[in-house]
Amino acid sequence: MTWKMKEVVLAVILAVACGVIYLGWSTLWIPISALVGPVGAGFMFGIWVIASPIVAYIIRKPGAAFIAEVAAAAVELLTGSHFGLSALLVGVFQGIGAEIAFAIFGYKRYNLFTLMLSGAFAAIGSMIYNLIANGLGYYSKQVFFTTLGIHVISGMILGGLLAKVIVDALAKTGVLEQYELMKEKRKRENVDGHVSGM
Repeated sequence: MTWKMKEVVLAVILAVACGVIYLGWSTLWIPISALVGPVGAGFMFGIWVIASPIVAYIIRKPGAAFIAEVAAAAVELLTGSHFGLSALLVGVFQGIGAEIAFAIFGYKRYNLFTLMLSGAFAAIGSMIYNLIANGLGYYSKQVFFTTLGIHVISGMILGGLLAKVIVDALAKTGVLEQYELMKEKRKRENVDGHVSGM
């Protein structure tokens, strides 16, 4: 399960791209949260965890989800996020949450359910960080569970589901032919073809 150089390079490229997107999304969050409030703006959450399912779905190695999220968060921090150091710290918790979703299935299931579960667990990781950083008294019970629910749904849709849509679209262009995603797809197709031909 060692990483190949091409996988490292792709993970870095995708993490940097996601980190730049995170920065832009963070900037957009300011006026939107001013309009609808921080809880209402929680629907935006999922984009901040999309690096994990994208990289994990393509590379399919232990640690891919965690590394991608932390690297993207680091890029967001270094490119001037107004969230400051918390952008990186929350990225660590989100990355751990996202990684757990793939670890549960022994890094053998990379379907839509697992990708969406990754987004949901990343949201839980994010809320754990918020509780540690802000204290248990920061949220009322109602605000906490409302925020958590919005983040989980957003993580599943804008994180997991959107990641699958993006990667599947990239796969159709042929640029991912040398990565685990396509190798496993070809393997399944060969097995299915063999079975149907019997």
